[in-house]
Amino acid sequence: MARRKIRELTTGVHDFESLIKDKTKKYVDKTDILYELAKERTGAQYFISRPRRFGKSLMLSTLQAMFEGRRNLFKGLAIDKEDWEGWTAPTPVYSFTMSNANGDSYAEVKEALAGMVEDLCGEIGRDYDHRKGVAYNFNSFLKAAAELSPTKKIVVLVDEYDEPVAGFLDDIGELKRVRKLLHDFYEKLKINSDVIRFLMMTGVTKLTKLSVFSGLTHLTDLSASPRFATLLGYTHSEIDGALRENVEALAKKLGQDFESTRDKILKWFDGYRFSPQTEARVVNPVSLGKLFGPDGGEFKSYWETTGGSTLIFNRIKAVGKMPDDLENVRVRPIQLDVCDAETLPIEALLYQSGYLTIKEVFHSDKPEDKGVAATDTYRLAPPNEEIRHSLRDGYVSRILGFPDDSWEVLIDRAKRQIRDGDIQGLLYESLFGLYAQIPPDWQIKNEADAKRYFLLFTALCGANPQPEVPSLLGYADAVIETPKTVYVFEFKCNKSSKAAIRQIRERGYADKWKGGKRPVTLVGINFNSRKRNIDIPVIEPL
Repeated sequence: MARRKIRELTTGVHDFESLIKDKTKKYVDKTDILYELAKERTGAQYFISRPRRFGKSLMLSTLQAMFEGRRNLFKGLAIDKEDWEGWTAPTPVYSFTMSNANGDSYAEVKEALAGMVEDLCGEIGRDYDHRKGVAYNFNSFLKAAAELSPTKKIVVLVDEYDEPVAGFLDDIGELKRVRKLLHDFYEKLKINSDVIRFLMMTGVTKLTKLSVFSGLTHLTDLSASPRFATLLGYTHSEIDGALRENVEALAKKLGQDFESTRDKILKWFDGYRFSPQTEARVVNPVSLGKLFGPDGGEFKSYWETTGGSTLIFNRIKAVGKMPDDLENVRVRPIQLDVCDAETLPIEALLYQSGYLTIKEVFHSDKPEDKGVAATDTYRLAPPNEEIRHSLRDGYVSRILGFPDDSWEVLIDRAKRQIRDGDIQGLLYESLFGLYAQIPPDWQIKNEADAKRYFLLFTALCGANPQPEVPSLLGYADAVIETPKTVYVFEFKCNKSSKAAIRQIRERGYADKWKGGKRPVTLVGINFNSRKRNIDIPVIEPL
């Protein structure tokens, strides 16, 4: 008897009908969660942000089939057992993606958006009034579509709501014009909320929420909801259940057992925590699909190669700086909900885009703060090994403008220098090369700015630098410990490397390691803003 072929976990099919009808592909059933979301009859107007390639488009396609009552597609799935309204009273669905409204200028975005609305009007046999603006025609479309509906209600699904603004983060003037255009467009959804049975908007970030969303205050934001934290991405129980045969096939290919293969999958691709109120974490769906695919089988960075985040690159270049320590980013909840393009913290953008995730939640010890989320603090870090490798191997190099080959050479050399205890080579060769590559329009105004790149660079090399290490008389700027030695660093800006060494000694930054088995090395570094690089460092034994 022929052995049953294992269904493929696809990464390229975003249409629910096509996925279900293709008997070689696998759909991991999320319809129980979607049913809980869609069955609400009042206030069913939602927004959810997730990193790119996390299954948002497939989710919207599944919702469309549900509301259209296409029960034949859901045979054997969780919702097929439910008394779902779609089975008896389908509602017309109008779905569109805002990536179709992209452009290199305000004029191009406006033209593309008008074309998209004209297509929607065509779906209901209504002419687009070219004498009027986009918002007017969209408003007319919504009213007419509802009037034609048998239930006098419609469903609206909007994918990638933030896509049209991603290219304008370094051009605030043009960004404001595009943002106003989108505000007026999206506002019509609120005005017509009485005829919209269900609305779902998705995006990568909350980038334009304070402006674009000021016309959509009726939306319920599900981005951090504990109820829907596992709606997108794969859970551990799904790895053990629906995807078990795929894991077993990979384990056989690698010559390993199920448990060790599963553990390695979780180490590499798991770790995304979307709600501080639950410990639930999910696995990156596109990475898992690529790993299980016919060209997969290797543990490497799949997600990053499916398309880099232009939005992040543009934002970092616009503000001219990067986070200090990607493994230990401390934020308050409000910092992750800041949504205006002019003030959006890099940490929030990295979190929303999937490069960082919630690792720990710290609650205030004050009795009056119990249960008050605003008093919490989060520690953010890369979710898994895949993202750490992406950050190390490509992300930073692209932002700083390194050719891929020279960046790899620099990283490999620095790793070797750290491993061999060659601190002089690390500083004189690798660190000089890093600072020399920082774009000329980026401001390095003080010691903190200069130190940021050192911490980031050494972290990417696997040195695990500890910033702001306390002593009795202050804080050492950084400490790197290896099995063989301890390095204590102090930075100055437009002073001298000798002054930095003096401060280490006078304030006893290295005293806690005196008398230990490992030698202690003091390193003073001065950043010279005129040269835009470091002066010759001073390296001394304790």
